[in-house]
Amino acid sequence: MNTDLHAYTARLRVAPRYDHHLRACDPAHSVGFSGVVVAGYHAAFGMHPHSATVVGMFPGVDVAAARGERLPVMALVRVEHATQVITPHGDGTSRTHWENSPFDQLPTGFSWYLAPTDIDVAGRCVIADRCWSAGGRQAVLPRSVTMHAPGAPTVVDVHDHDPHTGRRWRPR
Repeated sequence: MNTDLHAYTARLRVAPRYDHHLRACDPAHSVGFSGVVVAGYHAAFGMHPHSATVVGMFPGVDVAAARGERLPVMALVRVEHATQVITPHGDGTSRTHWENSPFDQLPTGFSWYLAPTDIDVAGRCVIADRCWSAGGRQAVLPRSVTMHAPGAPTVVDVHDHDPHTGRRWRPR
């Protein structure tokens, strides 16, 4: 394996909150593949990034080599949650601002997770198409990833589950 790929490969494990459920369904509860290459980082504000959002690549990551070795390539995503609040004025104008938690049901603070990636027509690494959610797995990030993403935790959820079909993402 390419040395740079090894430095950016995160180890996968079953998320502790799903461990009991997965043991009951599948005693082996394999995770499919044991590691993923974390190719880059994207910081989003307000909401999760849309599919086809370009990922800022980490130095030295060779996506083609990772795909050649059949390693899934994912992006580390940080979302700073906020809610857009529009306050109308009597004169027909309005003021728009962002608040951290005006509603109890919405997430607050920061979320970190790994999102699947694709390659776009320009050859850039982008967030994969569809809506992805946490699928019961976590990734233990290597130090080389956390050094390039300030404030990143060492363990993040892996968003590789399609909530509409129930299927996991598979790299192409």
